[in-house]
Amino acid sequence: MEKIILFIILMLGFIQCNNNPPELPESITIIPHPSEITQHSGIFILNAKTRISCNFELESIALQLVNLLKPATGFDIEIIEPTRKKNVIALSLDKNLSELGKEGYKLEVKNDRIGIVAYTESGIFYGIQTLRQLLPFQIESTSCYGKDIKWEIPCVSITDNPRFKWRGLMIDCSRTFWSKEFLKKIIRLMALYKMNILHLHLTDDQGWRIEINKYPELTQKGARFPEKWGEPEGRDGFYTQEDIKEVVSYAAKHNISVVPEIEMPGHTLAALVCYPELSCTGKSFEIHPFLKGPHIHKDIFCAGNEKTFEFLENVLSEVFVLFPSKFIHIGGDEAPKICWKACEKCQSRMKAEGLKDEEELQSWFIKKIEKFVTNNGKILIGWDEIMEGGLSKTATVMYWRGKFKDIPLAATSHGNHIIMCPTTHCYFDYNYKTISTIKAYEFEPIPDGFIQEQTELILGAQACFWSHIDRTEDKAERMLFPRLFSIAEVTWSPKEKRDTTHFKERVNSQLKRIKKLGIHYYPDSTVISN
Repeated sequence: MEKIILFIILMLGFIQCNNNPPELPESITIIPHPSEITQHSGIFILNAKTRISCNFELESIALQLVNLLKPATGFDIEIIEPTRKKNVIALSLDKNLSELGKEGYKLEVKNDRIGIVAYTESGIFYGIQTLRQLLPFQIESTSCYGKDIKWEIPCVSITDNPRFKWRGLMIDCSRTFWSKEFLKKIIRLMALYKMNILHLHLTDDQGWRIEINKYPELTQKGARFPEKWGEPEGRDGFYTQEDIKEVVSYAAKHNISVVPEIEMPGHTLAALVCYPELSCTGKSFEIHPFLKGPHIHKDIFCAGNEKTFEFLENVLSEVFVLFPSKFIHIGGDEAPKICWKACEKCQSRMKAEGLKDEEELQSWFIKKIEKFVTNNGKILIGWDEIMEGGLSKTATVMYWRGKFKDIPLAATSHGNHIIMCPTTHCYFDYNYKTISTIKAYEFEPIPDGFIQEQTELILGAQACFWSHIDRTEDKAERMLFPRLFSIAEVTWSPKEKRDTTHFKERVNSQLKRIKKLGIHYYPDSTVISN
């Protein structure tokens, strides 16, 4: 009998050990999943007597935490020097934590104390975002709850740092102009989920959205849809240089770098409307909404005209000043070569440079621009077509054409850095039937068979939202959420931490949070519980 009882006990232990429950307890619903987390018994209760302690160097980020906590709690939390031991949220830097990188952090929640320590201020910022998600979702409210809620935080030990450096979102501002307030709203959401790159698609056939002082017609004429198209108010417009500075500064406070995209040599009709002499034909053009004309216009910048490069260098010189990011995106995709084939200047250029075809002419065009970009201390990014006809090793490739599976291997084998955003998983203008939240969550940025040297060239991944179909803010939000949760976790969390079942549970919890933040979301049945 004793042997039978012992056998049953051993079997129960075996079953329990092999059940492999999610590492995050049900009460903890952080997105993205931390690298390491252990929950302990007990809770920390935030109250009016809680203080935030830090040295002078962290006072600005401590103030962000004060402002985050005050609306819902009503607490005027003081910032004090790091001497208090209890009922305190202690923020500190530790130069011995360099192994966590610039964005990593450690978060320790005890019954009487919370500590966030990191190698840099960026790590402290992300530690605060995790602390924020440990609080009840009502913390996002702009109205005070008074004594109606206890601000309980579970006791945990977290060590966390990102898997990839590039955790991005592209917003198409050309097909539809988005207000700077909407961009700020998106920035706040990105920061909460530890995304750090906002890629702004500022120019295309449908509109030029950034003020360039040297060429005022770009926004006087190139930023407007003609009245005959009957476009609703607010769908066109442009950002002044002061607007850009404001958005870039706001993003920096949320640990987000803004990367501008100025399209070339194709997707340039808005510029050619203003300066037709930069085209191969010199004829007049007209801007049209995406759905009311050719989706891709055949007229592009003339590669044989020196004035084209004078124009682009002048434009980029102003863009460089506005955006501190070390990256500049120059497009390079979907450039029809029909006009180049018929253009005497382009054909003369090909002959003078010894180029065998128009693909090599585009490569020459990109390399010429890249030299200017590099001489100004920036790194050129282009859509993956920039590889056609040859590419320098210093350029970064943005892989978007998911049907061409060999592009990542070709780019990394050549020594180029690459950013992954294939249409198969990352294009959030596609409907949810095509790319569900779970399909996006199943995306793996590192292709099978990559060796370490190639893996190290993958900077990360991003979601892309093109605004040619969904052109209102609430529709844009629904296309982004809940799918953006997937890209946030894919780019931050260790691959082995991904668990679809537990991810669904966390998504359902986070939807309450973003709803409180005023975000619309799509009822994606692949993740949302009834």
